[in-house]
Amino acid sequence: MSATTPRPYILVGIDGSASALHALTWASAEAERRNLPLKLVHAIDYSSFGYGFNPAAAESFYVHLDSDGATFLDQAKDHVVALHPRLEVATTLVKAQPIPTLIDLSRNALLTVVGSTGLGRFTGMMAGSVSVTLTAKGHSPVVVIRESGTPADGPVIVGVSGSPSSEDAIAWGFEEASMRGAELVAVHVWNDVPPGYVYAYTAWSTMDWAASEQQQSEILAERLAGWQEKYPDVTVHRVVAMGNPADVLLRRAQHAQLIVVGSRGRGDVAGFFLGSTSHALIHQATCPVLIARPHASDTKR
Repeated sequence: MSATTPRPYILVGIDGSASALHALTWASAEAERRNLPLKLVHAIDYSSFGYGFNPAAAESFYVHLDSDGATFLDQAKDHVVALHPRLEVATTLVKAQPIPTLIDLSRNALLTVVGSTGLGRFTGMMAGSVSVTLTAKGHSPVVVIRESGTPADGPVIVGVSGSPSSEDAIAWGFEEASMRGAELVAVHVWNDVPPGYVYAYTAWSTMDWAASEQQQSEILAERLAGWQEKYPDVTVHRVVAMGNPADVLLRRAQHAQLIVVGSRGRGDVAGFFLGSTSHALIHQATCPVLIARPHASDTKR
C-alpha cells in the first residue's frame, strides 16, 4: 500500500493583531486563487507567562489565555467566510512554542503567511523574529504581509541573483504573476566593485560599463530562459541595475503588489542565515514579500 500525500494548505499565524488580520486577508485570497484550504493556527506558550505569578492564583489567567486564543481563531474564521464563503478553513489552537509549531506545520504547507508585526503577541518576542526564523528554518516559502495598502494592479517583482534559491524565486514569480494576470518585473542587481576596495577609484574608472551591463543582461536572460515559454501569458520586463540589491528592490516594491526573492544570497552561509536582501525586504518593503525556499518543488505547487 502506497502512502498518500497530504493535501497542501496555506498556513496562517493568528494572534488577534491587526497585522495578522492583514496576513489572513492576503492568504485567503491566495487560497481562493489556488483552490486550497486554509489552516489557521494560534499558539500559546505557557512557559513565557509562567514567571512572577502566584501558582495558586494563576489558573484563571491561563483560562483567559485559552479563551482569547479560541476567540482569535473564531473571529479569523468568520473573517475568511465573509470574504470567501466557499473556502475550506481549519483552525488549530496549540499549547506550545509558536515558532516550532509553525515550522512543523509548514511541512505540508504550500505557503506560510504571517504579518510583519504583531506576532510577538504569541510569546512576547520581537516583531519580525517569527518571520525571520520561519524563513531560515521553515519547510515552505514564507510570505510576510505589510499593513500598508498594496496596489492591486501593480506588477510582481522577482529578484534574480546568482544563488541557487533564485531559481525558486523565478518559478514563484512567474506563477504568481500568471495567476494574478500581472506583469512580471525581473530585477538583476550587480556591483563588480567590492565595498572597501582599496583601489576602487581606479577599478571604476577603467571599467567598460557598457560591456559589463551587456554581460549582466545576458546573465538575466539566461536565468529566465524557458520560463517565458512556460508562461506565455506573462509579460516580462527585464531590469538590470547596479548597486545594493536591497535598495533597488525596496524602491521597486513601492509600486508592486508582491515581491519574490530567494532565501539566501551569494554571501550567506547556505542553510543557516537569511540573506541580507531578504532580511531587509521583510522589515522594510511596503508590499507583501514572498521568500522562496530552495526546495519549493513542482510536486507541492
